[in-house]
Amino acid sequence: MPEEIYREFLGDITNEIERMTKIINDLLSMVKMDKNTSQMEVVNTSINDLLEQLLKRLRPIAAKRNIELIYESYRPVMADIDETKMSIALNNLIENAIKYNYDDGWVRVTLNADHKFFYVTVQDSGVGIPEDVQDNVFERFYRVDKARSRDTGGTGLGLSLTRSAVLLHRGSIKLYSKEKEGTTFTVRIPLTYVP
Repeated sequence: MPEEIYREFLGDITNEIERMTKIINDLLSMVKMDKNTSQMEVVNTSINDLLEQLLKRLRPIAAKRNIELIYESYRPVMADIDETKMSIALNNLIENAIKYNYDDGWVRVTLNADHKFFYVTVQDSGVGIPEDVQDNVFERFYRVDKARSRDTGGTGLGLSLTRSAVLLHRGSIKLYSKEKEGTTFTVRIPLTYVP
């Protein structure tokens, strides 16, 4: 067989391996989230540093499509969190904002706090989520657009994992979205974790 056909097959196999790895990792994360709250490894953590690390990791993905990542922090925020679980939650929101965006778009991540809670808002200029399916997006394996999700490597577990992690922290998550105008997720987490 010609070399270019071998290359094409290898490319297809590599893409499929990456897709399966993502599914397996999401399933493993889901199993970890399903364990009871005694599994929470809560440590007082800088939320500013956590977000900066996540954004640093995701910048190359955004740069491939010329999507601007904007980070705004109104104050230093320390909070009692399970860093692994909170990283999964926030990473999913930011990564989705990049994936389901338009080329040359933007993603704005904002951190703020009051005396009881910290708030992370992830806003994007992306494709948005149709109003009639917004109640379903946190369900396991739910995908807004099956074909598009396959192209972007989605497993339908990301937002379910995010919601689980937020609830384990006794927090809340809200969604506002308009088709073709973008999406905003707002996460509210108590500064002090109470088991």
